Amino acid sequence: MTKQIDHNKLLKKIAKERLKPYGIFQHGQSRIFLYDRGWFTIVIEFQPSSWSKGTYLNIGVDFNFYPRDYFAYSFGYRERGFEEFKDEGQFIKLMNELCDLTIIRVKVLDLKFTDILTALKTVDDEKEKDNWRIYDVAILNALASNFEKSRKQLEQVSKIKCVYDWEIERKKLVDELLEWMLVNPDSIDKIKSIISETRQLKKLPKMTLDNIT
Repeated sequence: MTKQIDHNKLLKKIAKERLKPYGIFQHGQSRIFLYDRGWFTIVIEFQPSSWSKGTYLNIGVDFNFYPRDYFAYSFGYRERGFEEFKDEGQFIKLMNELCDLTIIRVKVLDLKFTDILTALKTVDDEKEKDNWRIYDVAILNALASNFEKSRKQLEQVSKIKCVYDWEIERKKLVDELLEWMLVNPDSIDKIKSIISETRQLKKLPKMTLDNIT
């Protein structure tokens, strides 16, 4: 009788062993691994398929600029398409290849977001400028002390017609930020508070935000 291999268990074991030396840790017992930089987190997801055993590989930066209890991809996303589990030997080799790719990609992203000004240039160079991107850039500009530019970008987001509940919630937060900036034009305390709240909602470890400017 052929022994059944638990590919989920094997995947998490290999990823944990390979990625831990690089400061990348498993999120709970999930197939998500994180490289935590305080104001942003690099998210590595060995995404499962609903139909077959195996994995996709998604890697991207998730800014901790908006209070929510889940991870998203503000920059980057799909690194590898679906790779099927065939047998133990094949899957061990595959996972080591995906971990090699992950380590390289995390190092590249860490350099692209090494500080606020570098992150701002990285994000500004992207052609896509959806409303979430404008919001992220506005927060980065505030953290870079470009307060006037940040305020104009937040006003742009505030003026967007709201259809969905999440758009209404975003507008509420943006208007709170604009009001804060009016009274405290040179302070980032409100943004630090949002980052801390977001980290708590995502169940990320407590961390000082000394590297934020």
